[in-house]
Amino acid sequence: MRNVLMRYVAAAALLCGIGLAGSGGALAAPPPERSVVRIGALVDLTSSSTSPDFRAAIELAAKQMNQALARAGSPLGFEFVFGDTRSDPAQTLAEARRLLGTERVQALISDSSGDTVKVNGLNYDPAAGLTKVPVTCFQCSSSFFHDPTVVEKDPLTQAAERDADHWLFRVFYNARYEAAVIGRIVLAKANGGRPDQSSPLKVGIFADEGHRSLAEAIPHVLPELTKRPVATDVHYVTTTEKIGADWADVVKGKDGAPDVVIVAMLPGHATEAIRTYRAGGYKLPIVSNNSFRRDYILGQIGPAANGLEGSSVMTADRSRSGMAFINAFRAASGHTPEVTSSGAYDSAVTLMLATVVASGQGHAVTPADIRTGLTRINAKQGRLITPTVVDFTAAARLARQGKPINYHGAYDATGWDAVGDIFPPLVHWTVEKGHFVEHELYECTPQHPLCPPAK
Repeated sequence: MRNVLMRYVAAAALLCGIGLAGSGGALAAPPPERSVVRIGALVDLTSSSTSPDFRAAIELAAKQMNQALARAGSPLGFEFVFGDTRSDPAQTLAEARRLLGTERVQALISDSSGDTVKVNGLNYDPAAGLTKVPVTCFQCSSSFFHDPTVVEKDPLTQAAERDADHWLFRVFYNARYEAAVIGRIVLAKANGGRPDQSSPLKVGIFADEGHRSLAEAIPHVLPELTKRPVATDVHYVTTTEKIGADWADVVKGKDGAPDVVIVAMLPGHATEAIRTYRAGGYKLPIVSNNSFRRDYILGQIGPAANGLEGSSVMTADRSRSGMAFINAFRAASGHTPEVTSSGAYDSAVTLMLATVVASGQGHAVTPADIRTGLTRINAKQGRLITPTVVDFTAAARLARQGKPINYHGAYDATGWDAVGDIFPPLVHWTVEKGHFVEHELYECTPQHPLCPPAK
């Protein structure tokens, strides 16, 4: 009779998902119910302004974090839902609405400034009828973001840029710093070829609307870098098809031919600008912004890219965190990641770590909780967490114990400031024999706004 009773208890326990544990016959606790948090990733997946590396970096982050959470016995898991921005703000807005309304994501990753201002605008639009969510962006250099004095004709754009409620966290640099680095490169080129330092330095700027803040910042920064008189002439792209024809006006200049020309455009426009500039046979020195630094662009332009130079972020932080990311990416894809892939990766990791920290011992989290969690993943007294499965596992266990962590990212090892900005060093690059070559680094921080060479 006793054996029959024990078999009955065992069968009932198995049916309930509990089971008998150990030789003593004690009943084990049921496994925790899995809680999957969905995050939207708004990334250009199909246009000429993108690389498949950006999606691959986000997917790598999700794979590593889910492995770590399983190892740590955490009930949390993550699923990323992608939306194709096609580098079109209107398309981005439609995809953001879909991800928030239909897919019910609790946080968003965004790419460029033009796309990000639309995405964050939903957090400030009462008519949107959507849940406010934290946003991380990885190609959003606009100096208008987090500027409490910025003024726009559209009040929603102004609110999104000012971001008074701190929904936006930038995993990128601020364009006002890129303006300083480009200014230093321009001065080195101009001064090297023109010994007469008393004559005005004429700079032509050819930009698209995606880099309006950079185009407007350069004329303000250049006079702070030199005693030489400076005259700038800004031209904006009308359409991609007219870029070749527009060069005639840019190189003519309003006050004569410029000493140096700066291209400040999104990758697709920058590719066409450099290609048509070389095809036009123009000989003026030319400098490009961060957007041109893409390996796939070099493949499209070929030898005509040789000799071009400009500024950009680094492929990854020059630390063991950056190397850990590069090694993991190479192992997964077989090649070195494109520039800003490390930013896409950190955009995903930071949202996931914020969720892990906010969930504590396993309670459900809201988008507002994740936003708060983003401010708690860089605790200086916390354990150092690098971009590895081992460290993500440790982070999950520490969060369960209520202990702090300090994430040193693949893109940049420092954390955000009070408004959600970070300040990575920028680098001077040149194209040599079909490859990007990095040269000196520049320290770009609020304490060093003119970006002196890093020591």
